Amino acid sequence: MTVNTPIETRSRTIPPWAIGITVLIFLVGGVYLAGNLSGENPPIAGAPSPSGSAGGGLNGQALIEEAGCQACHGDDLTGGVGPTLHGLADGPTSENLQDLYAERPDDWANVWIAGTDPAVADPAMRAGMPAFAGPPYDLSDEEIAAIVDYLMTLE
Repeated sequence: MTVNTPIETRSRTIPPWAIGITVLIFLVGGVYLAGNLSGENPPIAGAPSPSGSAGGGLNGQALIEEAGCQACHGDDLTGGVGPTLHGLADGPTSENLQDLYAERPDDWANVWIAGTDPAVADPAMRAGMPAFAGPPYDLSDEEIAAIVDYLMTLE
């Protein structure tokens, strides 16, 4: 019969280098989280700017939220009952706006949102889109410009 000799084992403590790395990771994560909570970290690359320069520093994204555009265009403005608001820099995505775009390529979106062009003021032509230059919204030309400027950044 063979006698088994116990094998000596090292202590079961965590090596100091592993503790150091773990502490470092937690410190870096904590600093990042604290910076993120205070708004110091830059936005994710490719995210659109929250305000429009054409609107004189007005926050186009906040104006969109106040006006309730998400109700028809979806929470992320990629479409819902209404069409997507992404990719408008290349022109309108809706067929009913092609003539307006052809006539006014530089300000078609401003005219459409405001509802000020008689050719597109007809409710049937607007396909349910309210005019935002009059009641109950009463957005100013500057606010509409900020919204359009923001929308043109969405890809």
